[in-house]
Amino acid sequence: MPTTHRKKSRKMHANRTRGYGTIGAHRAKGQTGGHGLTAGKFKYKWSYYQMMKAKGFPGPDGDKWRIGKTGFIRPQNIRRIQKVTPINLKDIELIADKWLAEEKIEKKGETYMIDLKSLGYNKLIGKGKITKKLDITVAKASKGAVEKMTEAKCKLTLTAKAE
Repeated sequence: MPTTHRKKSRKMHANRTRGYGTIGAHRAKGQTGGHGLTAGKFKYKWSYYQMMKAKGFPGPDGDKWRIGKTGFIRPQNIRRIQKVTPINLKDIELIADKWLAEEKIEKKGETYMIDLKSLGYNKLIGKGKITKKLDITVAKASKGAVEKMTEAKCKLTLTAKAE
């Protein structure tokens, strides 16, 4: 039996787009732009996004579901200026003999002469006890460190200006 009507798709066999404009148009998924968790969350995955955000998935912040940019990152050159490299009194007690052997510090009589800036530290923290006689030069020190140094009758010299 002869056909009186042929389908349009038969006429479009040599045509790349099959008469639907751009390549990939008029397909089942359309032009979705990806299949990941974040792709399309403002379009065709909006209700799913709202549901998962309400549940708190995948964490307290909903890391993969966050909308837009948040926060401000300070430039590194500014962050490096204020970087604090602290050391505890107990660490100085433990490492003092090692530094003396490596000739990083001096010893006059029973007193250890320590310049923490030359060792790479800029703040002294008061955790630990002092059993040795110390003469420490540092930029900053915590209140606890200053109190413990005065109780142990050790000398503490602060080089930073008071803020």
